[in-house]
Amino acid sequence: MPDRTRRGEGRSSAQDRNERLDALVAEIRAQEGVSMSELAERLGVHVRTVRRDVRALRQRGLDIEADRGRGGGIRFARLAPLPPMRLDAQQAVALWLSVEISRGVSGLPFSQASRGALSRVLGALPPERRAQLRQLARRIVIGAPASESMRESFGEMSPVLLEAFERCFREARCMGFGYVDRKGQRTQRRIEPHGIFIRLPFWYILAVDVEIPDAEDARRMFRMDRISNPRLLGRGFSTSMEVIEHLLEGVPYEVLGRSDG
Repeated sequence: MPDRTRRGEGRSSAQDRNERLDALVAEIRAQEGVSMSELAERLGVHVRTVRRDVRALRQRGLDIEADRGRGGGIRFARLAPLPPMRLDAQQAVALWLSVEISRGVSGLPFSQASRGALSRVLGALPPERRAQLRQLARRIVIGAPASESMRESFGEMSPVLLEAFERCFREARCMGFGYVDRKGQRTQRRIEPHGIFIRLPFWYILAVDVEIPDAEDARRMFRMDRISNPRLLGRGFSTSMEVIEHLLEGVPYEVLGRSDG
């Protein structure tokens, strides 16, 4: 048992380092002459760790040059080919969603051109990651913007809520939270988050309430700005488009990225 634990910890440590190296490559790509201290702050590590990681990237053949002296920074050599871009499923969904929303806002500069750029980025993903992205994206649906009268009741969403929900949604895990309905009644809920319905500026969770025994009545919609104290639960579930279609019956909407293969 101890040996298996150490091997598992080793795999986790290696995965964490690879993810950190990917993040470091992305930061260097995005900046012109970024300093080691800036990189350390953005990645949440010590400057010594950044130096070791830069050495590791150079050993992998990446041509990274540095300016000497105070205020100097590092960059990819100007004539060197850049390393391929790597996105995890969460980053790809976030990028896809932001572009789709921007395209729905009339008159926003660059919103149409962004679609072609997004297609190129997603086309560079490995096939298995593209498949994972499609499975996530088809559970995100976009409707018409909320009316002015609805917007008056809009409340702020906690960053803690967004982080917890993103993980539950991505990993198909149940979620618990406190909820205040439109009548002001407070309840505790345990749900399966099957989908997201966006009516800007509102976001709704399309869910099954696991505490309600009747399958039909258990399908519920929860406004995310009315949720508090979110928590991840250990129970998993199988996602279902039927839940989304049932809750949005008669409501016009578009599935995120439906036109993409």
